[in-house]
Amino acid sequence: MAENFFTDFPDRIKALERCGLNEIYEDLETAFGEKGFYSSASDAMDFYKGALQEIGKFCANEVRPSAARIDDEGASLADGTVTLPKDLESHLRRCVELGVFAAPVARRYGGLNMPRAVQLVALELFGHACPNTALTVAAFSMADFIQAWGTEDQKALYMAKLLSNEWRTSMALTEPGAGSDLGSLRSSARRDGDHWLIDGTKQFISYGDAHISFALVRTDPASRGLKGLSVLIVPRTVDGRENFRVTKIEDKVCLHGSPTCELVFENSRGELLGPEGEGFRVMADLMNGARLAMAALAVGIAAAALDEARRYGRTRVTMGRPIIEHPMVADMLFEMETEIHAMRALVLEAGLAFDKMSTAKALGRTAEYERWKKRYRRLTPLCKYLCAERTIAIAKNAMQIFGGYGVCRDYPAERLLREALIYPIYEGTSQIQSLMVLKDTMKDIAGQAAGFLGSLAGAWAESLVARDRVKGVLLEARNELNLAIKSILMGILKDKFRSDIDALKQSKIQEFLRDFSLKLFSEKTDLTHPFLCAERLTRITADYYALKSMADRCPPGDADYRRKVLDFAAMALPRMRYENTVMRERLPLTLDYMARQPKA
Repeated sequence: MAENFFTDFPDRIKALERCGLNEIYEDLETAFGEKGFYSSASDAMDFYKGALQEIGKFCANEVRPSAARIDDEGASLADGTVTLPKDLESHLRRCVELGVFAAPVARRYGGLNMPRAVQLVALELFGHACPNTALTVAAFSMADFIQAWGTEDQKALYMAKLLSNEWRTSMALTEPGAGSDLGSLRSSARRDGDHWLIDGTKQFISYGDAHISFALVRTDPASRGLKGLSVLIVPRTVDGRENFRVTKIEDKVCLHGSPTCELVFENSRGELLGPEGEGFRVMADLMNGARLAMAALAVGIAAAALDEARRYGRTRVTMGRPIIEHPMVADMLFEMETEIHAMRALVLEAGLAFDKMSTAKALGRTAEYERWKKRYRRLTPLCKYLCAERTIAIAKNAMQIFGGYGVCRDYPAERLLREALIYPIYEGTSQIQSLMVLKDTMKDIAGQAAGFLGSLAGAWAESLVARDRVKGVLLEARNELNLAIKSILMGILKDKFRSDIDALKQSKIQEFLRDFSLKLFSEKTDLTHPFLCAERLTRITADYYALKSMADRCPPGDADYRRKVLDFAAMALPRMRYENTVMRERLPLTLDYMARQPKA
């Protein structure tokens, strides 16, 4: 049994060391800390690893042994007050001592100014130890949201209490009938002097009883869709009186220690956070951070499932030998381990992109900021999708390795699978992440469709002559991604040629083709086929960027890590080819099926 979830897992240490922290530590301190705080990259890394070592020891020796008890006790609601499991409350007090809630905050506000990658590894450690504790830590780590969007008065009021966990936080978006469709929100707020009064109901709110809730509401009654929304800070109590009600907590199959609440606002008092009417932009910032956090927690659960399955596989003997030596079990463990390496690499790459984006903005480097903002936006939904979906498969395989014991509560396998089930739903479903990936992909090529089609063969041809095998498999993966984009693009182009045939009659063909890529989308464009392909495109894109995250960080001469990169490529490339085949040959059958269905 591990005594430290950081130092006893060398792959975590190596992943942190090669993720690029040496590229950002100076800028991070210049922007948000004390310039010259670290004397060198080595000094910074020693500090980061020292913090993770303490968290790793805490997670292994205190958090993990209580995970089953927290799940059994669960959260409870009585007279509008939510009570968390006793062990969980104890863990939160220890987290304050370890500086966990101070990690993401700038030094001038009492924080530790930790890079996002270090925070993500810490969340992975908590996910490995106890998913309930991990989610609670993530939910209460929102002080940097106040730092990013709050006024100086708000920072003075809230920051210290959030860092000490004296006040806790929740994020209130979802409503009955308005889940992923935030444009359908009905909760509203009206101005009343220097504050706002809120009416409405929120549903599925994690830790909805928190001391302050960041609520997305409609502040412009004449607005529609995503316009006219604002984020309000809504205290749980005002002048000692209840400001909003917690009417129930959901009875879930998973995460029993995490209360999922229904909230009712009736003339509830709140104050504006960020610009009025730009609530979607403000909340998107918090949601992107939350999605990356969920990805890190999922990696932790996957690592726990692998750890438990491997340990059981060494002790369970059948047919004269431990089951870990049976070929089919060994194959399952190999796939689980290989997937986790890729998941972790992608998450840390996204963390680095966040830090580079944030520091560039703070230091006034506009072009650099825009480049890393685009990179962060690209990687975030891919992290959330890949880690959420793959963790369920890994936890399921772990249960399979336990055999009949896998479904018995004597062992952790069933609990880990239950805890994993929510991740494709939390913070935007996998399908919502896929639509984000599709949107960004189409946006990238909308202005250069003709050029994209003309360069499709480039990656494939280059992969044939690449001397370095790592570079070669990455180019093969890029080619599969290009083919997926081509499949979607050609579906749009066929429809566009039909809808724009009149334009051909009225203009020269050369002029039409010259302007074509600039007019790729119009009101007449049928997006049914792209939407149908979105999730398969996301699987291909996620595999590509996971492989790229590994390949780009493959040190020369590191034969062990080079093997890990090629192992993942050997798993990912056949998957990517399969998804492309389905997009070309099977999805047309779904379109036909949809056309045959009666209208609702």
